[in-house]
Amino acid sequence: MSIEKQLAEEFERDSRKCPSDLDVRIMAEYRQQVMQQRGKSLMFKKSKMPKYILVTLILILVCGFGYAGGKQLFFDHGKLSISNRTEQQLEFKQEDVAKIRGSLQQVKAQLSPGETAVVYLRDYDLEVEGTPVVFGITNPLLIPLEAWKTALQQQGVQEKLPDTLLGGYNLAEGMETSPFQANLGKDAYAILDELKAEGKTSGSEMLWRKTGATDDIVATYTSVYRNAAGDTLYLTWQIAGSDSNPVIFQLSPPGITSEDAQIGGISAHYLKNYQSLFGQSPVHQDVTWLSQTGDKSVAYHVQTDSVSMTKEQLVEAAQSLLQQQE
Repeated sequence: MSIEKQLAEEFERDSRKCPSDLDVRIMAEYRQQVMQQRGKSLMFKKSKMPKYILVTLILILVCGFGYAGGKQLFFDHGKLSISNRTEQQLEFKQEDVAKIRGSLQQVKAQLSPGETAVVYLRDYDLEVEGTPVVFGITNPLLIPLEAWKTALQQQGVQEKLPDTLLGGYNLAEGMETSPFQANLGKDAYAILDELKAEGKTSGSEMLWRKTGATDDIVATYTSVYRNAAGDTLYLTWQIAGSDSNPVIFQLSPPGITSEDAQIGGISAHYLKNYQSLFGQSPVHQDVTWLSQTGDKSVAYHVQTDSVSMTKEQLVEAAQSLLQQQE
């Protein structure tokens, strides 16, 4: 039986258990579906998937039934919800990671700041549950320190922004994205189809094309901190507005380290991935948690791509951030 049929049957059996506003949430939530594998974020666009599949994918999380192929790492509920599970098909050998990272960096070097490209890699033409994996890369627009503080104020961001983390990491700049995701536009799937067709004709191993701007319902802001040695910490806020209840879906490789952590009385998650496709190294660490105040929900991420950063140091940075938010 196909996964689509299984999910549709589960939806029929479990629909009575689900919240009455589910259909409204589906229309909003699938504007921002993020699949993170090895530090790479990929968008599922609702226009490419039958609605009943969208419904049942939501129900896997909301109604509690699952399907074979992955392990649920965590699912944090709230006005903004985040699900993270492993996916067996998203495991690469280290030489594959190095090859993909090199290809993405080659494309990034040809993009202007703020631009994103869809990248077709012939040797890594993958699907997850029947949906193509879209490789992409963004060259983020880095905003200088004072202009970044002004931009956050103009955007109405109320989270407190510390000048330093861990004592030696100083706030340097910011970006309106995450350094560990690609901001794929609505045309990403169409571009991938075109690149695949072109690749079959030309035999090219790699092809790429710029994609349009994404229209996210979750605003993302990343502040960049550096120490004297050039190591980097990233403080990322994903902020959901009052008019939406988005769910962020994340897929991770099976070998990822995932641990629960208590930070200042708040339940958080620690993730360590040795197969990151973004950042300055293949090692990506993230301490993440949800915070909700009134009608605003924020996902916090304290992240690093520094190979010398320990788990204890990253947790300490997250704890100091929480203390400064009080």
